[in-house]
Amino acid sequence: MTYLREKVIWMVQHCRINLQNETFEPQLNYKLLENPDGNKLLEIYDEYSKYKQFESPFPFYKEQFSHIDFDIIGYYDEDELVAWTMLYVINKDVVDCQQFAWNYKNPRLRIGFKSIETESFIYKNRGFKYIILGEASEYKSTCKGYELI
Repeated sequence: MTYLREKVIWMVQHCRINLQNETFEPQLNYKLLENPDGNKLLEIYDEYSKYKQFESPFPFYKEQFSHIDFDIIGYYDEDELVAWTMLYVINKDVVDCQQFAWNYKNPRLRIGFKSIETESFIYKNRGFKYIILGEASEYKSTCKGYELI
């Protein structure tokens, strides 16, 4: 008996921000979180996953937020932490955006888009050349320095 199998190959285009030829300004109230409250970050992540209707979101554990190889940038509405980004420093030139989460309580803030501009400002000033943003998407393509990789 012979079985035929159809092979499916998924091609996902990735993107980055080239920090070298652009100027950036912070668009949000942010802090680099040195000792983040893992429970608060998980709460925001859970709200983000529900808002986005992820069927099976990537599991996070509060211990991951204190890992030495990651930067956690917190974003604030007034004095309340409402969003965060976890970034992995690959080397002196490249940082990789691992995860973003936002509670979406105030959609007018447009934190998703503005966080990219803010992170570009932060990492350009630290001497980095690129931020890898993960999968390409239409809203990311409107950012300064956007490139497909």
